[in-house]
Amino acid sequence: MYGVTKNYWVYYIYILFQVIMKKPFPAILMLPIAMLCCNANQSVSSAPAETKYNVGYMVIDFQYMQNGLQKKLAVAVWYPTSEIPKKFQYGGPTWGNVALNGKLLTNAGTFPFMAFSHGFGGTGLGSQFFTEALASHGWIVACPDHNDSHSIGRIEGGRVEKPDVKGTVEAAKEIGASTPEDREKYMFRPEELQTVIEIMSTATPFARLIDTTRIAVGGHSFGGFTSLALCGTMPEYFDHRIKAALMFSTGAASYLFTEEELASVKMPTMLYLGSRERNKKRGDKTMKELSETIYRNMPVPKYFLEVRGATHFSFNIRLSDGAGTRALSGTEKQFEVINRYSIAFLEKYVAGKPGQDEILNSKNRMLTKLNSTK
Repeated sequence: MYGVTKNYWVYYIYILFQVIMKKPFPAILMLPIAMLCCNANQSVSSAPAETKYNVGYMVIDFQYMQNGLQKKLAVAVWYPTSEIPKKFQYGGPTWGNVALNGKLLTNAGTFPFMAFSHGFGGTGLGSQFFTEALASHGWIVACPDHNDSHSIGRIEGGRVEKPDVKGTVEAAKEIGASTPEDREKYMFRPEELQTVIEIMSTATPFARLIDTTRIAVGGHSFGGFTSLALCGTMPEYFDHRIKAALMFSTGAASYLFTEEELASVKMPTMLYLGSRERNKKRGDKTMKELSETIYRNMPVPKYFLEVRGATHFSFNIRLSDGAGTRALSGTEKQFEVINRYSIAFLEKYVAGKPGQDEILNSKNRMLTKLNSTK
């Protein structure tokens, strides 16, 4: 229904390649991409968060059966730990403050849980600025490396050797041109997110620490579709334990669901858009139009925020020092405002902590839009 322009997807793959790979993008595609790139003066360090818990970080490889086949899913997990965190380099200029493989905090009760889905061809580390910050507020957060048809980066190892750039571009274009009638081929993603929720909440070491009455999902871009599939749009995938959904810049959550399906979402939602992407086309629709379709059909309470100066890729960190990548991820101030409102939203509607309305109802100069219906 809503296609994505060829230039947009070339630009998208360029970004994924430069962010994760530590070498320039193939010269054959540099010229059309260079015409699209901006020269924003951006910083990429993680936004500081009010730390209440030390944060541990580990990578778990899930082994599971799907349709009679053995599957593997690498999952990045952030969680409260009893150990002292240290500086940790995720890749390129992106550093965190975590206890690598630190012991779980077992004397503070149970914690709310979030499963977060990255965009097409990306990695579970993509929104680390947010996932690590959320864990510091007493959450367990799990982000899988989806088994997309093409990937340019992975949690473990970062770079993919000799990625199929042409194939990745074609696959991304195909996703963007898809309609609800075409989405069956992409349903492995919601199934993988379901698997993350199920294994994390039932298997050691995290099962005894996750409060299954306080679960949230979220995602960036294609991950918005992935997470919203579990929230009532598709009855066969609906997980009644999920209490809220968070979406970062997602056109796919609009063109892969009908409006009737979007109106079937059964929980509070928060949706983000970048002010510099509002007029970017996906076929004959702009990101602004696609986002408004999502927001219009969500149940109350719902929030729609537009981040000043942000693009579609401002919701990502950088895992490479490659030339040009600074303009292809978020700034410290953008990360700060995204974390501020996202965490307040999740703390209110999932964790059940009081005092969040002061943030959710406040204006911020880094937001060009803050709409809410309660």
